[in-house]
Order: sequence, then C-alpha cells, then structure tokens
Amino acid sequence: MKALRKKFLVVLTVVMSILSLIGGIIVYNIVPTKIFGWYIGIPLFYYGMGLAFGEVLRRINKETNIKLLNIYLIIKVSKIIFTVILMILYIVLIDEYDRVFVITIGLFYMAYLILESKFYFDFEKSLKRKKTNEKLKV
Repeated sequence: MKALRKKFLVVLTVVMSILSLIGGIIVYNIVPTKIFGWYIGIPLFYYGMGLAFGEVLRRINKETNIKLLNIYLIIKVSKIIFTVILMILYIVLIDEYDRVFVITIGLFYMAYLILESKFYFDFEKSLKRKKTNEKLKV
C-alpha cells in the first residue's frame, strides 16, 4: 500500500506541475490580467484534494469493499461540491462570470478525475491481490 500511495503522490505532483505550467502559459497568453492572479489556486486546490484523497484511503479500514466504495463516492461528491464552491467564490469576489476560469477548472477537474480513477483502480487491484495471497497462505 505504501508503494502505491507513494506512486500516486509522485504521479500527482508531476502531472499537476506539468499541467500547471502548460495551463499557466496558455491562460496568461489568452487573458493576462483577469485570471492569472487566481490561476495558481486551481492546481493547488486539486493537489490538496489529491493529498486528502490519499490520506483518507490510507486511514480507512480496508476489510469491506462496500464501505470503501461508499467512502470513495463521498470523496467524489465532496470534490464536486468544493469545486462548485470555488467557482462561486471566484464569481462573487471578482464580480463577473469568466468562461476561461470555468474552463480551466473543468480541465483540471478532468485531469484529476483521470488520475484519481486510475489510482483507485490500482488500489482495488492491490487489495484483491492481497486478499488472494492471504487465502492461498491459509
């Protein structure tokens, strides 16, 4: 489990760093004054969500898959709610609807969703492999 979690954190860090750099260059060239001051908060938000996701999965009891699935779904819904709150805060504080900001958040959301789903798939596969090995030993 530790190796899988460490791999997730490394991949998350590398992918978010690369996406942040590429996205920052693109956003700065499209609308340099409006969004760029807020831009750094978007990748940091999803990076923090990734750290929280890894920590929650590390701390939970991995005995029942139903409980694990419920926790995973709660994390997904929480992430959507926090993303909507972030968008609302931006619209309220900046006092305008900005399509570039919403599109940027959407793209980071999709990238993070892919990473998180891949990690969860690997996590489940690892748990099943571990249970199979334990059954064979007994």
